[in-house]
Amino acid sequence: MAAMMNMTNLLNGKDSRWLQLEVCREYQRNKCSRPDTECKFAHPPANVEVQNGRVTACYDSIKVRSNR
Repeated sequence: MAAMMNMTNLLNGKDSRWLQLEVCREYQRNKCSRPDTECKFAHPPANVEVQNGRVTACYDSIKVRSNR
């Protein structure tokens, strides 16, 4: 039953865990030599809160980035 509720929340967009991206560790140390468009990890701006090395991304932003 719990798995079904989790799937329902996911499909309804209420569970944002699937939108979380890992932040580039090198970027966090100001050492990443790749531009954000070429690094497979997130390069969030300074005003974005990073929690446990992850950020929650906008679905549309992910969609645009993956279509490049």
